[in-house]
Amino acid sequence: MSDSGGRSRTAAQWNPVRLGVHPAPGPDGTVDLPLTEYLPRPHDETLRQRLAGTAATNDAAFVLLVGRSASGKTRAAYEAVAAVLPDWPVVHPADADELAAWIEASHIGPRTVLWLDEAQRYLTGAPGERAARALARLLDQVAPLSVVGTMWPEHLRRLTESRRDSGDETPHTHALLTGRHAMITVPDTLSGDSSAVAAAAARDPRLAAAVRAAGPGDRVLQHLTGGPELVRRWEMGPDQWFTAPEHAVLTAAVEARRLGHASAVPARLLREAAAGFMDSTARATAGKEWFPAAISALTTTAGGPVPLIAERYARDVGDPDSYRPDDYLEQHVRRVRAHRAPPAGFWTGAVYARTADDLYALGCAAEQRRRYGYAAELYKNAVEKGHSRARAALAVLRETTDGRAAAEETAAMDPLAWATLAVSREGAGDDSAAYDAYRRAAEAGDVWAWPAMARIREEARDPAGADAVAALAAAAGHAEAWRTLGRMRASHGPAAAQAFEQAVSVGDGWGHMGLAQVAERAGGLVEAVQHATRAADAGVTAAWALLVRLQWSLGDHASAVAAAIGGASSGNPEGWSLLAQLRNAAGDTSGAAAAHREAAALGVGAAWRELALLADSDGDSVAAEAAAAQVARTGDPEAWTALAEARAERGSAAGAAHAAAEAARVGDVEAWIRLARRRESAGNSEGAELAADLAADRGSPAAWAALSRMRERVGDRDGSRRAVLRADALGASAAWTALGRVREERGDAAAAERAYIRGCTAGDAEAHSMLGALYLEQGRLHEACAAYRSAVDAGLPHAWEGLLSALAAQVPRATSAQTVHRLRTTGLSADG
Repeated sequence: MSDSGGRSRTAAQWNPVRLGVHPAPGPDGTVDLPLTEYLPRPHDETLRQRLAGTAATNDAAFVLLVGRSASGKTRAAYEAVAAVLPDWPVVHPADADELAAWIEASHIGPRTVLWLDEAQRYLTGAPGERAARALARLLDQVAPLSVVGTMWPEHLRRLTESRRDSGDETPHTHALLTGRHAMITVPDTLSGDSSAVAAAAARDPRLAAAVRAAGPGDRVLQHLTGGPELVRRWEMGPDQWFTAPEHAVLTAAVEARRLGHASAVPARLLREAAAGFMDSTARATAGKEWFPAAISALTTTAGGPVPLIAERYARDVGDPDSYRPDDYLEQHVRRVRAHRAPPAGFWTGAVYARTADDLYALGCAAEQRRRYGYAAELYKNAVEKGHSRARAALAVLRETTDGRAAAEETAAMDPLAWATLAVSREGAGDDSAAYDAYRRAAEAGDVWAWPAMARIREEARDPAGADAVAALAAAAGHAEAWRTLGRMRASHGPAAAQAFEQAVSVGDGWGHMGLAQVAERAGGLVEAVQHATRAADAGVTAAWALLVRLQWSLGDHASAVAAAIGGASSGNPEGWSLLAQLRNAAGDTSGAAAAHREAAALGVGAAWRELALLADSDGDSVAAEAAAAQVARTGDPEAWTALAEARAERGSAAGAAHAAAEAARVGDVEAWIRLARRRESAGNSEGAELAADLAADRGSPAAWAALSRMRERVGDRDGSRRAVLRADALGASAAWTALGRVREERGDAAAAERAYIRGCTAGDAEAHSMLGALYLEQGRLHEACAAYRSAVDAGLPHAWEGLLSALAAQVPRATSAQTVHRLRTTGLSADG
């Protein structure tokens, strides 16, 4: 373990810098001073309530603070843990492997804080998936327990985005980050009580200097860490504050992280990649010791933060072997270089990435930017290191660049590679080739290829061929193909029943569910009950909810209640929720409330929401808010959010505002955004702006961006502009692009163009693509190509076809057509 002695330390006993808190440098550049006075903000109350609830209710909680660099996430977490859980030990694993090992060895017990600053470091790639699986188990088995993490929004999006080609590669990570937990958005401004800030600044010259540097922008926190000064030095360019080699090494480190290298960047990669960021003169005059000299300068403070943080990944003690850039500088360079692809030298150095996951991520980045040659090389290296999906990605890429035979040779006997090829071919409309690839996937052991083959045959109006596939699958012990056919034949009852009967014949309990649904559609409720009962007896827990509905339809309410009880005993409480809905629809509100209480007691969070709404609709606001508060103790704001919506619809402005405030307090900033929209729609612009400001105080500028679009649609150009400028100032980089779309819809192309250009300046890559589409429509082909090229270099997949369309439209058309044909298979050259 990295720090076994520190595992029994409370927050107050830890050096906060070791936990990730950034100290503010003093006037002489030293950073070993006490932390500055802490200035609470609205999210602090949410965080502290959640931590307090963990101890009070003997609960296990995962609290994730999400915000941009230097927004105070880690400091907020440190102060909250120290104040609310002062006697709980704070456990700080070094990486994903250590986190998983500690959990699997049962070294993390109750009344512990598990500290995951920069949580993406623990949840990326295969080690992260193992850690997420262990963490989910820990949260289920150990209580009371608080898991506290921080993360940038872009890392959260990357880890939770749904991609067609990602399959089930990281299901535990995805479930952990999208499941029931308190995600708290942290603003990067210090707005609010200006008098408190001024008083604190009078007591601390560091804070006073940061306030002066921030000016009216409220970004005091960033200046406290010295981040803006570091950005200014980098922006000066090579041979200014930083030498050319130093600037190149620093830029290469940020680019590696931006393009997917999850951990600190190996020195070998930096050395090779940095050459691509130096001009010929710098490369010729750098000297033999240019790299160690650059590393030494970049890892030494000279007033302000260290530009490059040294780490060692080898398990023994020794010199640093990896480096990561200062996070505030990284965030800035990510934004300004978002529309630029790195030079060729970077890609040649990328092969020295640390892990198979890093190689695969960089390969994906190269492919997204249409640098096919480098993508192939990176995928090959990832395959050699054992990455589970790299061969599939390489096979699909080679089908584009080298043809079908090369792709199939690459797929070899990898079932995932064949299945991925099949999906790609089906997306391209080649069902015959897709079927063949699914067949090869099935032969290699992919059980889910069988239903895909049956589906293709059925869609081709070849039911006999579909049946033959399903029969082969069933002979191999897989009934899913028959169930797929049963669902596809739902409109033809006898044919659907025959397919489900075949599934039942090979012992598939879900086949009984299909037969129950066929019988129900045909009006045979008694027969449907028989099949649903058999499904429940076979262990299909979803059958209990179906039994609730069927028995209710038969008028046997006692049996419906018995089915709800049976489902709960089997671990599926949804029958109680369904029973509540049925009772409510029948006018039995007290019976509905009783069923919802049964569901809530079994852990159905939505049941508390329904209880709150039922009570509120009956005029019992006290009971409604008590129900909402009950589920809020678990970190779920849904009931408060629903109350805010319902009250706003009834015109209860004060009640809606109170509920929205409570929802935001639990972590749902969207409640304020929705309230801002409603107020604006009702003509209450002042109230809308107040709600937007409250959302911004909680870390979200989306309400201001929404107001800009709403005002644009009703012709309020001045109000729209004020709102989008406010959104932009708060960091909503996509606000201008979204406004441009509205202007384009309204037929004002000139105003749309101006908005898209502002979006490009704000760092929104999508703005380049929208600008390219606008120019292409107007026949401004050279400008369209340039805009689309920036979008392609940003990795936007849909921009590629736009670029090819713009190139194809240029004259002479014959030459353009040849160029486009070549690019489809070769992609872009290293430097575009």
